[in-house]
Amino acid sequence: MKLLTRTSRSYLLISVGVFILSGLIFFRLLHNIFEKQLDETLFEEKLLIVQTINDSDSVPDFRSVFGHMIDITILNTPRHKNEYIRDTLMYDSDQGSFATFRHLFVENTSYENKGYTINIYKPLRDSEKLIAEIVIAVALVFIFLLFLLVWVNYFIARRVWIPFYRTINNLSHYEINQEKPLNLPKTDIHEFNLLNQALEKMSKKIRQDYINLKEFNENAAHELLTPIAIIKSKLELLIQREDLDEQQLKLISAVFDATTRMSKLNQGLLLISKIENNQFSQTENINLEQILDNTLEHFEEMIEHLEIKISKKYYQPLVVTMNRTLAEILITNLISNAIRHNIHSGTIEITLDAAYFSIANTGLPLKIDPDKLFERFKKSENNPDSVGLGLSIVQKITLLYHMNISYDYHDGCHKLKISL
Repeated sequence: MKLLTRTSRSYLLISVGVFILSGLIFFRLLHNIFEKQLDETLFEEKLLIVQTINDSDSVPDFRSVFGHMIDITILNTPRHKNEYIRDTLMYDSDQGSFATFRHLFVENTSYENKGYTINIYKPLRDSEKLIAEIVIAVALVFIFLLFLLVWVNYFIARRVWIPFYRTINNLSHYEINQEKPLNLPKTDIHEFNLLNQALEKMSKKIRQDYINLKEFNENAAHELLTPIAIIKSKLELLIQREDLDEQQLKLISAVFDATTRMSKLNQGLLLISKIENNQFSQTENINLEQILDNTLEHFEEMIEHLEIKISKKYYQPLVVTMNRTLAEILITNLISNAIRHNIHSGTIEITLDAAYFSIANTGLPLKIDPDKLFERFKKSENNPDSVGLGLSIVQKITLLYHMNISYDYHDGCHKLKISL
């Protein structure tokens, strides 16, 4: 979830909660105001009725005067003063149903020492209707203001966060192997300027460390080539001498094999370093079918020696845009891996389609975790002479060109599949 969406949602939820709470408080205050106004009206009517009772022996029909139910009773005996006001539920003849009334009861004695009782009933339906209309009107205004504030907040926040998203966009397109520095735009927001300054400083440090490491790897690899070549040539000369006994020949052969292995290891690590540094920048459209056939011809003698049966299933041409050298290395390593880890009189099945190609070979089950198959120096015990970099190089190439590589083992058959 985006930060802007999360903050807007939180703002909306909090605003709705505040709106509901404010609405309840407003409704209660409005109800109290109307109730107080109604009570004042009832007490004013009471004063007029009491004054009429004290001034006259007859009591007029106050219901026709005030428009609601009023019950007045004159007694011959005095009564103690008593008065209360409250809500009551009674039948409303005008509505034909029960409704809530505000009831004022008064009991007292007149100047002529006669008791009287006054019951004033005023329906609350008009007040309740007016309160409902006011609440609905205010609620609509509040809802409109709420959505307006949320939209304004989202719009303002979106504009405020524009420099941040620009920074993220620049970071996503920044390539450490390019000389172009990470230039982030300045903004009028202090915090974003601090972030940009920290990122620029960090990118410069990473870029410098990358250059130093790259130079060290290249220099170390290239400097090792010459002494390794000298050692191999000297060992070849020693092997050709006739005065060496069998023990000496074994020792020299072991050193020669180790030197050869060291040479392969150095070349493999140098190649991985070049791939990671994106030094194979030139690309072209390559038909993998041609590279597969050419590579199989290079391994023809080894395939015949192991009596391996090759099965090719080319359904559709597969054309990829990549560096030709890396494409040849990719196919060579996969086929070499399928041959070296095969069994005598085994099979290799190559499948090629418009969106993928796979190479499957018979062989013994792996003795390592398949999840670690593409790690450096991970190799099967069935082939101890391997330096353990072939599939690691394959994975680096697929990552460089955003391909997906997967491994599966089923019914004695290893299968490596590369999808575009």
